[in-house]
Amino acid sequence: MAGCCEGPRSFVGVPLEKNTWGGHLPPGKPLSPMGLPWDCGCPSLTRHARRLLTSLITLLLLQLGSAQLRVEGPGHPLTATVGQDVVLPCHLSPQRDARSLDVRWIRDQISETVHHYRNGEDLYGEQMGAYAGRTELVRDGLSAGSLDLRITGLRPSDDGQYFCTVGDADAYAEAIVDLEVSEKQAAELAWRKFLLPHYKVKVTLDPDMAHHMYVLSQDNSRVRLESERHQDPDTRKTFDDRCCVLGREEFREGRHCWLVEVEGEQIKDSVWAVGVIKASMERTKGTKFFGDKWAVQYSKGQLESLTYPSTPLSLSPVPTRIWICLDCTQEQVSFFNADNGVQIYTSAVSFNGESLRPWFWIRTLGIQLCLRDSTPQTPSPALGSSCPCPATPASPLLGPAGAAQK
Repeated sequence: MAGCCEGPRSFVGVPLEKNTWGGHLPPGKPLSPMGLPWDCGCPSLTRHARRLLTSLITLLLLQLGSAQLRVEGPGHPLTATVGQDVVLPCHLSPQRDARSLDVRWIRDQISETVHHYRNGEDLYGEQMGAYAGRTELVRDGLSAGSLDLRITGLRPSDDGQYFCTVGDADAYAEAIVDLEVSEKQAAELAWRKFLLPHYKVKVTLDPDMAHHMYVLSQDNSRVRLESERHQDPDTRKTFDDRCCVLGREEFREGRHCWLVEVEGEQIKDSVWAVGVIKASMERTKGTKFFGDKWAVQYSKGQLESLTYPSTPLSLSPVPTRIWICLDCTQEQVSFFNADNGVQIYTSAVSFNGESLRPWFWIRTLGIQLCLRDSTPQTPSPALGSSCPCPATPASPLLGPAGAAQK
């Protein structure tokens, strides 16, 4: 027996009309969204059409919900080096507040949690042990839809794909971020830690160039900020309205490195900066430092370059022991994490043959900046050993190995 709607056929005494889909139906019969009459005389087909329509509507609603929550990654692989920190970028599109969403970063294939955030709280119960204490969802951008994840102290095992997944009660979306972790610069990091001290120079603070609110140690190796004046403003030579102190030494040629350490109980909430400044800098009130000073500044959790505009430096945790390395030959100054040799920031220095002096700035009570003597320790000849010197990689700051600058 032929199907109940098989081919064009006539109803008794009723002519057929063409519908928009090219089929035929009796006049006055309503069409379903699939172009079929709701009642074609076959109950089984009517039920089938209704079920199909329900499924299509459900699928459409799901698609609409997914479209409201879309995640985008960087669109290209990220590269980083062992020992460095990295931020995996990811964001909602279009932009919306993500603070109330469920955000989970997972590894590919492993399907285990790297970091989990939900409703303003970091959840560490499911986190992989390899990432414990090394991840942080960058909260500053959540309200604008940023889902960035910071991973500190990269390891070779961190190489691979990461899935940024986000969802709420109505929708779910994900994006992929590829991270390539390179070990090829590991030797360079080790070399920096070995070589930097060989360019070390002794830097001392100049009492005559210290702001009257600063207190220096007897050996002029430490400085702290006090709430009361400690110097006669008529005898000081420092800047009229700037809380800073300069080093006594002036540099015009060669390579020079000195180590600064931040000490105190309130380092996390402190404000300080270190770098170099032109020795000829004017010291009158209202003097602008930009263009004549090159430094990095820490301000209550964020490290940034003191350029105009400033550049945020993504490092976590922020180093408290920093090598400042001035290369007059290549006209640049670089800052390195003294604990692992990772480069923090490098800036070109346009001093046109002028002398440069170390520059220090503190704006927080209860901390101090200390100049450390980190002369490398040479193994005793009695031990019959020598210091292994790895092959020197090309370095934009230090160049080939050579004798320490005097």
